[in-house]
Amino acid sequence: MKLDKLVKTLPKAELHIHLEGVIDPTTALKLAHKYSHLGVVEKVELLQEAAAFKSYEDFHSYYQICMQLMRSADDFALVAYECGQDMMNQNIRYREMYISIYQHLHLFEKNLHLHDVFDGLLMGCQKAQDDFDVEMQWIFGIPRNRHFSGDNPRIFDPTIATTVLDYAIQGQEHGVIGIGLGGNESGAPPEPFGNVFQQAKQMGLRSIPHAGETEGANSVRGAINELQADRICHGVRSIEDMNVVQELIERQIPLDICPTSNIRLNIYPKMSQHPFRKLDELGVKVTINSDDPSIIGSSLCDEYIAVAKEFGYAINDLVRFARNSIQASYATIESKTKYLSEIDKWEKSNLTDLRQNAAFQEVTYDS
Repeated sequence: MKLDKLVKTLPKAELHIHLEGVIDPTTALKLAHKYSHLGVVEKVELLQEAAAFKSYEDFHSYYQICMQLMRSADDFALVAYECGQDMMNQNIRYREMYISIYQHLHLFEKNLHLHDVFDGLLMGCQKAQDDFDVEMQWIFGIPRNRHFSGDNPRIFDPTIATTVLDYAIQGQEHGVIGIGLGGNESGAPPEPFGNVFQQAKQMGLRSIPHAGETEGANSVRGAINELQADRICHGVRSIEDMNVVQELIERQIPLDICPTSNIRLNIYPKMSQHPFRKLDELGVKVTINSDDPSIIGSSLCDEYIAVAKEFGYAINDLVRFARNSIQASYATIESKTKYLSEIDKWEKSNLTDLRQNAAFQEVTYDS
């Protein structure tokens, strides 16, 4: 059987993906025409050119356009629903979606309110669940770079982080399961956000920050020690300090890794230099994710295939990563049991021939 067919049918979850980065380019163009006064139609067309990104800053500018285009409850419902359709097409049973809630409500002069976002997400998510039998929950991201000003010393203002925390607390009854910390880590370390994340944990929210992407292992250490991270988005540069890697292993903190994103944004020059396999072999619990698939240009299935091809993983390894994704999620116990059972059934159905557990060189690839 061809690798792409195996991966496409394998039940799995995705834990590191941004709602703004899942907007289909065709939908983005429709929204750009709908809001023609924004004057971004030509810029949106560049979203098709994901491979052209040369830096984190280039990527971020495209991401900002996607945020501008979600301006009403109906827009959020549309994006959430189409996300559900994409999940069905890849047999992604469950997703935890990062949302840049502060930017949506306070930037771009949208006249958008928190209840609009919740109403839209609920409409889109419920319809997707009814039509495609998929499940989504939400992580509200704190934009780390907006909290610092000045030089020597840098001045930290927690106002925005506190606002996001308040939104997340209000959102717990609407499927918000955690808070995150996103944006370029340079000049915006995790430590000053410790009090906000401590309050979040006390309120039953999970700590799921980005760390160890644009900065090194110290950023991961800060996320572990100061933010009490339950999972870490990216975290790949923990490999630069074996003491940090050991902490991840001992505390059983999973890394939600996005391999192609790390290459496209020049965290590593090529996939052969990516530490995914080394982290896995050292005993870190890793999950495979797509980050911003419509912008980066790589779906979750593409990521599974890339990891298999580049690092020589066998089919049973990909099944293990799919199980990791369910186990590391914050789905309900009932949902986890259901999805893990589906993986068990898939494994029995597809891996009865033990020869299929050989390295993927023996599996036919699509070009």
